[in-house]
Amino acid sequence: MTQLAYPQDLKPLTSLRFIAAFWVLLYHFKDHLGLNMGQMGLVADGYLGVDLFFTLSGFILAHVYLTTLEDGRFGYGGFLKNRLARVYPMHLAALAAMIVLFVGASALGAGVGSPEAFTLSDLPAHLLMIHAWGATEAVGWNFPSWSISAEWAAYLLFPLVAGLVLKTKRWSGAVALGALALCLASFWALSNLHLVMPGVGRDFSQMTAQIGALRILPSFLLGVALYAFGRNHAAPKSWAWPIVAVSAGWIVAVTMLNWWEGLVWFGLAGLLYGLAETSRHQIDAPMSGRVFVFLGAASYALYMIHLPIDIVWFHALERFGVTEASDLTVRVGAMVGVFVVSIIASVFAYLVIEEPARKWIRKLELPKPSPAPQPSSARSR
Repeated sequence: MTQLAYPQDLKPLTSLRFIAAFWVLLYHFKDHLGLNMGQMGLVADGYLGVDLFFTLSGFILAHVYLTTLEDGRFGYGGFLKNRLARVYPMHLAALAAMIVLFVGASALGAGVGSPEAFTLSDLPAHLLMIHAWGATEAVGWNFPSWSISAEWAAYLLFPLVAGLVLKTKRWSGAVALGALALCLASFWALSNLHLVMPGVGRDFSQMTAQIGALRILPSFLLGVALYAFGRNHAAPKSWAWPIVAVSAGWIVAVTMLNWWEGLVWFGLAGLLYGLAETSRHQIDAPMSGRVFVFLGAASYALYMIHLPIDIVWFHALERFGVTEASDLTVRVGAMVGVFVVSIIASVFAYLVIEEPARKWIRKLELPKPSPAPQPSSARSR
């Protein structure tokens, strides 16, 4: 092992965000048009793309802020402002889209889903991004945003998580392995939580509205711990892409061979570390390509707006007579179409809503605390 610093911009990890988002979309679109996409294990386990996001989030935040924490330059207020700038504008825009869609569909007498998913009393929790903290009884409104609520919980706890990792930096390898073990243990525990708490889902993918904030913590910790290990432990240059290939192959094998899904975490961890190594050694093509990186930058918008697109697209297809009984070519074309439309819409949302709003929020000046009044000096007699 040699020591070599990570570059400031880890482009392959930005590109990886697009792959994670696309994986989730495959999972959410799998039951449409009778294409039996869910029979493929890689698609059926696409919900794990969210956990890849969580781990990636911890890694990137550690990359940006861990040194400032070490040096005592970390500002919690500025950190939270930047985090809000990152997630809140698109969260608000997607929520507004779902409200408009619900109101419009109701006025036309058309349904957009279960009535329990559109409870007005749940809106304050969504606006405050606490709807995955046990504040709501069911997944509602723009339901993919449960993960943003979980992310917000992780942001609030970041100094605590990062501080814990820093205190144990001598044992960074052991801490990373421990975090990985915690991911596996939490996967098993949450998957069986319905045995003692019948109100939650029966499998890990349903740990959303009720306790989604718990689901993120092991993955987020793993991301921070992986970065703390990786920044001081560079793999040989010739190992970088083999680590990526083996990790990706492991994920495919676990999902396609129907092994226990918790084993995927070995692949997720290896994928992050390996791609970061390709960037460290400047051998990160094609994952550092301009188009791929741009799609990665727009992936948050893709993830946040795909539900309203899903509802509108497949309801429209039904109106035009495209159903499970239609010709296979038509159904495949319709499925490809929803991905194309989703990506185009996400690029538009990223350029017109997300990025301008983020820049505007980051320019806002936080109020500075007023200096404490100084006691007046006693007059000399």
